[in-house]
Amino acid sequence: MINTVPLTPGKLLPCLETLHALKMPAYLHGAPGIGKSSIIRDYAVQKGLELKVVILSQIEAADLRGLPALEPVTKRTTWYPPEFLPSGGAGILFLDELSAAEPRLQVAAYQLILDRRIGDYVLPPDWWVVGAGNAPDDGAIAFDMGSALADRLVHFKVVPESREWIKWGQSHAISPEVLAFIQVKPDFLEANQLQQSNGQLIGPTPRSWERVSRVLEQEKNRVTREYIVSGIVGEAAAAEFFHVVEEIAELPPISELLAASGEELDAMLPRTLPALYGLTYSLTAYVSDFETARDAMRVLVRLGEIEDAEGEELPRSEVQALAMELLLAKIGQLGLMLDIADTEEYATYREKVSQIVELS
Repeated sequence: MINTVPLTPGKLLPCLETLHALKMPAYLHGAPGIGKSSIIRDYAVQKGLELKVVILSQIEAADLRGLPALEPVTKRTTWYPPEFLPSGGAGILFLDELSAAEPRLQVAAYQLILDRRIGDYVLPPDWWVVGAGNAPDDGAIAFDMGSALADRLVHFKVVPESREWIKWGQSHAISPEVLAFIQVKPDFLEANQLQQSNGQLIGPTPRSWERVSRVLEQEKNRVTREYIVSGIVGEAAAAEFFHVVEEIAELPPISELLAASGEELDAMLPRTLPALYGLTYSLTAYVSDFETARDAMRVLVRLGEIEDAEGEELPRSEVQALAMELLLAKIGQLGLMLDIADTEEYATYREKVSQIVELS
């Protein structure tokens, strides 16, 4: 049992920064596919660090020590360290799948983690060791970690969180359909425990939804898409996903939406929750310059003004607030905030926000 407080990737980041400064080795526990490797990869990029990944399940204990060689002068055996161990600079040595390493290999890794050395090899001072792996109850191949090794690590049980993952997905080109689906059906982001309890081989994970996004970009045939996505996230998750995709597909092209106004625009705006979120992420992804940003703001202002039809109870204000937040962030990234702030569309939006604040 991993007796530590679960945390999301966003809350893990400041913990990693502290341990990195102290050079304390960290270990990330978590179900397969939740993004443990991506967390470390993104952290290395953010900090400008070199990253060396050693997948321990693919090597043997002797591989960590390196190759023996005879010194002709001293007649003594020396060891040539493997190329995956750093020789200088600064970076992160990421020991992935540590829990899947056989016990002898874990002992060898223990020396590297504890003493920062193996034999004559010494880890450079500006390198930090991080490990990751799955637990036996995750349904993955895993060996129990010895208490001596466990005592030298700072343990984190990483769990995915839909809002954090959606934010990550926006910066990693995840398709609007996938983002909208997770927004509407957050329970489908990761279902490892349910998958195991039902005896199912495959199920949805953050990593699998990233693969689904790539499939949607590459393949446009609906039947082919459905077969492939079902093979990635499982039949049940795929069925729910394509139900949402069908509603999003009813949206008009974003270029036509931005060109419309008045009653024509009103008729084009979505009437279902999945389509509303689909519009939110599609619109943000489409914006690339001043004109599209200005028109997108006009559309979103109008989105909050439409009255629900009889029988409709859509959270238009909530969706509008989220969409505006994402749009303003995109405008900031494009360096257009000062230009947009001078537009009539932005003034209308600010007026609407002020009215809401006064009413509350």
